[in-house]
Amino acid sequence: MTESEDDIGGPVGRPTMPRQLNFARAGSLLLGLELVGVVVGFGSTVYFASALGATALGVFFLFEATLSTLGTFADFGLNGAIEKRISEGADPGAVLSAGLVLKGVLLVALAAVVVPLRGPIDAYVGTAVVVPLLVAMALSQLALLSMHVLRAELRADETAVIQFLRLATYVVVAVALVQFGAGPRALIYGLVAGYLVMLVGGAVRVSTRPTRPTMRQFRTLLDYAKFNGIWGLGGHVYNTMDILVIGLFLSSAHVAAYELAWRVTVMTGVVGGVVANTVFAQMSAWDASGQRDRIAATVRDGLLASLVLVIPSFVGVALLSDRILGLVFGPEFLLATVAFVVLMGEKLVAAVNNVFDATVRAVDRPDIGAYATVASLSLNVVLNFLLVPRYGLLGAAAATGTAMAINTAVLGLFLRRVVPVRFPVGPVGWCVGAAAVMGGVVVAVGSLLPESLPALVGQIAAGGVVYGLVVLASPTLRTKLFATVRNAGA
Repeated sequence: MTESEDDIGGPVGRPTMPRQLNFARAGSLLLGLELVGVVVGFGSTVYFASALGATALGVFFLFEATLSTLGTFADFGLNGAIEKRISEGADPGAVLSAGLVLKGVLLVALAAVVVPLRGPIDAYVGTAVVVPLLVAMALSQLALLSMHVLRAELRADETAVIQFLRLATYVVVAVALVQFGAGPRALIYGLVAGYLVMLVGGAVRVSTRPTRPTMRQFRTLLDYAKFNGIWGLGGHVYNTMDILVIGLFLSSAHVAAYELAWRVTVMTGVVGGVVANTVFAQMSAWDASGQRDRIAATVRDGLLASLVLVIPSFVGVALLSDRILGLVFGPEFLLATVAFVVLMGEKLVAAVNNVFDATVRAVDRPDIGAYATVASLSLNVVLNFLLVPRYGLLGAAAATGTAMAINTAVLGLFLRRVVPVRFPVGPVGWCVGAAAVMGGVVVAVGSLLPESLPALVGQIAAGGVVYGLVVLASPTLRTKLFATVRNAGA
């Protein structure tokens, strides 16, 4: 954003010196807790799939998709706008107050729409959910806002602990209620309890305190949010449109099978999410102080970090998709075997998109994200309604993957004009070669072992060890890894 844009609501009072974030230390803590969370989340999902079955689990997944849909409109870009403006350092307390007022208006307006539609909503999800839905919507929006404020304060590492507490609360409460025969409602109430813990933890840790806002703070938030909201709507469509359409045309069992495949692939992108959340506020501060040259190197390293685990994961899923779904979750989830592979391929593109997305937002161009979103959102909706009735779960996966590719291409073309982004071809190529070697080992080990869950774990472990050794054989990758470890302890 240029100085002249201050007249239409841009930031003023920019800090003369950008704040500094230890990427390695923050990223390592985030990644460590995210990985623990992945293990806990995956283990709980396996348990719930076994305890509830595909149909009941599908009811909960539809509740989550509905909550995500409502949450997208209850926020409509405000959380991202608040994070961006606070990270710029101008009147953070007033920005937070204005954001809270705007968010309260949106929540009340949305509740006024939802309550009269409680009958159709309950029928679609498969059980009476409107009351917990409204409670979850309010709690989740305020809890997520606190995470955005902490990241704006360059305290991204602290959000990981709170996010893990949310997950742990959800699992403990849901498992306990499953024991009492609460069915899918056990997971719903666990989700509500988790967001409550997240809200309390975030509110306690946030150091920015509300102060009296002026009309300027409202204008500057709306100026950013009007584009960021479209951007966020695209992210929602990407995450939930396929589930919503599957719920319309197919059964709850199909919903559960597809969502489980989706969640397994999402776990492989944990590094990309950590990278994006860690670097956004720092890149925003650099942009606000005119230091865009420092952003390019961060983007390059972020792309490599985002892809390093996704590449071998794609090879593994391509070889073992039926065994992962059938042996880990049960034969009723084999409905999503082919879609599983397509979704994993889509995560290769999503890993790049995570970094591009954070960078475009950091250089204060939410309008570019909005344009990319309009293109990919429209395509995603159209393709889902065309392909799901005809091709089922495979059609949903193909629609999502195509939309993600279009979105990433638009963001990438824009960034090339603003930041001298260079794709890390050499290191990524080495990772591809390492994944190919790993795939050969996985096939060889599988030919010697029976088809069982322990054998599957053995295949995956052997492949992971081989991939790690080949990656470390690269001097470039080895140097980056050791530098990251040293910086994390600094």
